[in-house]
Amino acid sequence: MPRLIINKLIYHIQTDDGKKYGAEIPFRDGLNIIFGPNSVGKTSIVTGIVYGLGAEKGLGVFKSIQNPFKPEFYKEIDNKRVARSYLLLEISNGEDVVTIFRYIAGGDNTIAAIKSCPADQFYTNPESERLIVVGEGVFSENGFQTFLFSFLGLRQVELPTYDRKLSKLYFENILPLFFVEQRAGWSQIQARQVLRYNIKDIKKVAFEFLFGMDRFKIHISEIRLKELDLELKKIIEELSGKEENLFVISDGEKSEDVLIVNTDSIGKASISDYINYLDERYKVEANLVESAANPVTDFEDSKINLREKIKVANYQLRKANERLEKISLEINEYEKYLERIQLNKYKNKQLKKIKEAETEINITTCPVCEAKLLSTEDDECKLCHSDLRKKLSTPDQNLKFLEDEEATFKKVIEKRLLDRRKVFEQRNNLKDEISGLEKELDHQITTFAGSDFAILRQRILNADSLYKDLERFKRVSERWNGLTSLRQKIKTDQAALDKLKAEVDAYKQTADDQKTIDTIKTFLQENVKSLGLFKKNRELIAAIRLDASDNYTPYLDNYDIYNISSSSDNIRIILSYYLALLQTSIELKTKGKIIFPDILVLDEPKQQNLDNDSLIDCIKVMADLPVNSGQIILTTYSELPEDKLKLSEYIVYEMHSKTDYLLKPI
Repeated sequence: MPRLIINKLIYHIQTDDGKKYGAEIPFRDGLNIIFGPNSVGKTSIVTGIVYGLGAEKGLGVFKSIQNPFKPEFYKEIDNKRVARSYLLLEISNGEDVVTIFRYIAGGDNTIAAIKSCPADQFYTNPESERLIVVGEGVFSENGFQTFLFSFLGLRQVELPTYDRKLSKLYFENILPLFFVEQRAGWSQIQARQVLRYNIKDIKKVAFEFLFGMDRFKIHISEIRLKELDLELKKIIEELSGKEENLFVISDGEKSEDVLIVNTDSIGKASISDYINYLDERYKVEANLVESAANPVTDFEDSKINLREKIKVANYQLRKANERLEKISLEINEYEKYLERIQLNKYKNKQLKKIKEAETEINITTCPVCEAKLLSTEDDECKLCHSDLRKKLSTPDQNLKFLEDEEATFKKVIEKRLLDRRKVFEQRNNLKDEISGLEKELDHQITTFAGSDFAILRQRILNADSLYKDLERFKRVSERWNGLTSLRQKIKTDQAALDKLKAEVDAYKQTADDQKTIDTIKTFLQENVKSLGLFKKNRELIAAIRLDASDNYTPYLDNYDIYNISSSSDNIRIILSYYLALLQTSIELKTKGKIIFPDILVLDEPKQQNLDNDSLIDCIKVMADLPVNSGQIILTTYSELPEDKLKLSEYIVYEMHSKTDYLLKPI
């Protein structure tokens, strides 16, 4: 499998007056130590490696106008203005060698030039490729990340984001698993993870991606499952709200996606059947109006008929008000009962917490019955004085029962609220009907309309009323049918959700995934022991856990793993973990699934309170890596001659004093 090997880093800086400065840092397989005191340029070497790989976002640089280097690289050196500066980074994947040219200042730093040759042949080799390294197009055909992923044998993947889109997994997203930056990098594992792409669970998926875990695909399915479930709930809620409005308008209900309406004339019927009925009635009334030539109905009878209608409508209105009051009282009682359920749930949760507590309970009253906790008899509960001989339910059983009750009553309340809305609509319709009848009666009395026209007028009004009802229910039907696309979307999403859920539910931790996690944990525990963490407490070291629950980072069930004994524990845990990742990749590389690049770049852990002894212990672990299997680049320093002697065989570049700066005149 391809690796990432850093062969050489070259800096070139030129000032306005033609003065040249630079540095050339060679690297090799295995452990590479950059040795020198603070503020001479060790970190600039690490910065150059990351910058050359187009991953400066991993350094916290997100704008092209920002420069990750110190001013002497791009602004001013020895009181002279920098006219142009660039770097050459020679890398290998174990087979091929390429050199990357990238401007720091004085040229287009959004472009990188790539040549298939060592760095010392870069200027004589004419073959080069210009690639986009910053901004849009980094994953295009001419994109730097397209080249880098291909060179390192990494496949391009798209991952779901929090804004419900897809994003490529960028190199700066996997970089935090093998690069620890000096300033913020030692605060936690993957501290410099780039979150700006909004990728969901990025720390977890980056780990699963690099270690070729079978769970990577399942994890993507789990993320999509959550998204789809949320989307489905929103669509169902939207559909439910629109349907409820139509139920209220039409006094209807749903049966297998068909709108059923309650009518006075033909009882319950589908809305299409009721529209057909109204249409036929309207045609009959319209024909009667058209054929009525000589109506002969008594005018007084017409007035009496109107008064009877008003009387009936008033009775119906009174009944509607009574139903409203009754439903409101019923809802109020349900809500009171819900409050009691929620109170009981709270009490049972408190009881459960107290029962789970391992320390002595320092309370004087029971949270369930509020009785004094004075009894010490074995047959009584110390919390609520309940008789234990009666086989009392446990808090968990009580909570399950209460949650079922709560869900049931919530559904009942929702149903009764809908019923109340329907009655409100019916009451408003009755008020409108009474108002219309009263106006009609008043009009007849005022105008003294003759009996010859009474029956004709009534038929016209009947026809007009039927027409209005017909048009109203047609509009309701159109709106109901307009929800078909939402219903189809729900069915489609539900099918996709069920399929994803079945896939996720069927997943079991594969043997390969478990082997990877177990190997990392084993190496981690060995490294922790070697670095003297937890004072080599075997039980504590054996209790270290590692799984997907915390982004595959180490933790202890009963303690904060980073704050157990000393201020340097945090750094030693992080060092142990990163070394374990490299060791595991080397150990299991033959399986062909792990694509971890077998490199670690660790910038000055001693700046974070790591003591000399722990550093030397760590160097011993690093030095034990199999030959030609991995590369570690470490920046560090010690003023003790004996420490330097222990490190000397691994030092590939040294700055000897506080004035021996990285950049030197050429």
